Amino acid sequence: MAIEELSRACANLRDAGLDFALLSSHENVAYVSGFDVPVPLGAPTDFSGGYPLALALVNAREESGALLVADSYGGLATPQNRLGAIKQYPIFDTFKAVDPLASFVGCVRDALRAAGVAPGTRTKIGIELETLPAALVRLLSEEFKKAAVVSCRPSMDAARRRKTKREIDLLRNAAHIADAGQRELVHAAQHFTAATELEVWAALGTRVQEAAQKNSLVPLVGELVTGPRTCEVRYPGGPQQRRISAGDTGILDISVRVDGYWSDCCNVVVFGREPSAEQKRYFKGARDGFEAAVGALRPGARCCDVDAAVRDAFAKNGFGVTHYSGHQIGATVNENPRVVPFETSLVEAGMVFCFEPGVYAGPGGSTGARLERMVAVTETGNEILNQFPWGMA
Repeated sequence: MAIEELSRACANLRDAGLDFALLSSHENVAYVSGFDVPVPLGAPTDFSGGYPLALALVNAREESGALLVADSYGGLATPQNRLGAIKQYPIFDTFKAVDPLASFVGCVRDALRAAGVAPGTRTKIGIELETLPAALVRLLSEEFKKAAVVSCRPSMDAARRRKTKREIDLLRNAAHIADAGQRELVHAAQHFTAATELEVWAALGTRVQEAAQKNSLVPLVGELVTGPRTCEVRYPGGPQQRRISAGDTGILDISVRVDGYWSDCCNVVVFGREPSAEQKRYFKGARDGFEAAVGALRPGARCCDVDAAVRDAFAKNGFGVTHYSGHQIGATVNENPRVVPFETSLVEAGMVFCFEPGVYAGPGGSTGARLERMVAVTETGNEILNQFPWGMA
């Protein structure tokens, strides 16, 4: 069965004249293989010496590939892997010494040779300069001297720019799982009892994990800020051991990674009281900015024009601009193109954006607001992937 993401990547690699690509970033490995590469934390990372726990070797001419993983992730990777071939390298053994670096480099060497890249072969290999370890750069330069090695990041970025149907389904699912956390925030505000930010975070994190219906935790990152800290942007901003008071503004910005794809969303609430006129004013400014972005988003529009629509909405509400208006999302939480004044690239059907307009009173103020949902672009209109309610009407 053909893998559309792999086919797209191979087509772009061939257009750049590349025969192979050795992918080392978690997002590109996940994109071509389907393996939800774990966040590099804990013992396996220490055992490996910091080298990648997963790579993908792609044969662009044959549209095939192999997934290379540390043996500690073999059981996890095997059922997810869509490339077919999988090669494991040992990084630790309780009963005998293992050289994780030699094991890692040896696995890549063997995979290259198995793919037809002999030491004397003239070929062109794409690598990710941003993430490929120096040990593999040395391997390529010393043992595969006749291979031309160039960056393949532009080709991979172009392949991932427009999402496939499968990717949009994964992003929609991730958005719905994050919705559970945002709904818990709204519930905590409407049914207010004295709690700390950490306690609210723990409750919403539980709702997210329950919604994911996984046998292990899904990564959840972001911030929860309340009270005076909503007046400024200082990411990451919490949560902290701060006790929330009735009438406090709260801003929750969370990202959840499920099956290799991210969600990103933000909401604003007032805990335990009806919003004041000032809180409503800030909420309206952020909401109008979000709606202006969605209204301007269509195939053929420039990202900078979408950003301008947000800025115009802010100006009509008496607010200035503090940060960018949004970004694309996929196998990473914050992808290009971003919605900023200097980004002239065109919006295309199949792209998925997060708009996050925010307005803040600044130091010494009383409140702020930021709102964010994920929006998929189609030929016939936009689909807002998140379904959680805004925290104010």
